[in-house]
Amino acid sequence: MGIAAVQRTEVRRIRGPNLAVLIPRYAGVPFDKVLPEVDAQGLVKASNKRLDRALVGSEEWRTIADAFPCRSGTITAYVEPGKKLGKQIEYIDPKTKIKWVFTVPDVYRNEGNAILVAEHPDYTLEIDGNNRIVHASAVDLVSEFPGKTGCYLLDSKHGIPAGDQVHFSNPNARYLWRTAKLVGPIVRGLIFTFCNFNVDPKQYVVLNGQSDSFGVVVETF
Repeated sequence: MGIAAVQRTEVRRIRGPNLAVLIPRYAGVPFDKVLPEVDAQGLVKASNKRLDRALVGSEEWRTIADAFPCRSGTITAYVEPGKKLGKQIEYIDPKTKIKWVFTVPDVYRNEGNAILVAEHPDYTLEIDGNNRIVHASAVDLVSEFPGKTGCYLLDSKHGIPAGDQVHFSNPNARYLWRTAKLVGPIVRGLIFTFCNFNVDPKQYVVLNGQSDSFGVVVETF
């Protein structure tokens, strides 16, 4: 399979209830470049759910605004609406042509209209030429993953939009922005970006690709 670089070294992680900017948006780097740095420093990327708590119903987001938009530590994998997940999900980034690969656990392979979720640091990234292979030690499945962009309520564990569409005026709604299929992390904090004028950009849960360079937020004390 060629020369591969795999970040598998066990490190003692720095965990904490607060958030800090590790890399601001203006100095952002792609996901596959920043993950090894985060792991080497023993840090934990803030999850989608943790970022949601900072962004919605709180002013905490102001303390990390320099990172926005940022990629969360929540990585996902899903296929086109109506299709089963199968053995492996592959996504080719349209800009970089890099292929991202996520192996589906046996128990989930016949599931459809669902999304796989892994939280940092429960996954590593193998870099093999033009392939980026996600190795996850813990994977959850969120069912009733919506097949189209719109407003939805969230699952309780990971803050993933799920179920039927709801009106944008619902304070618990989040605006899912999805592609047809993806292997990649959730992006949050489109607070300086023009979006649907009916929805606060802080409520966007974005699953739309890999190649852009964003900021990084990590847990801290």
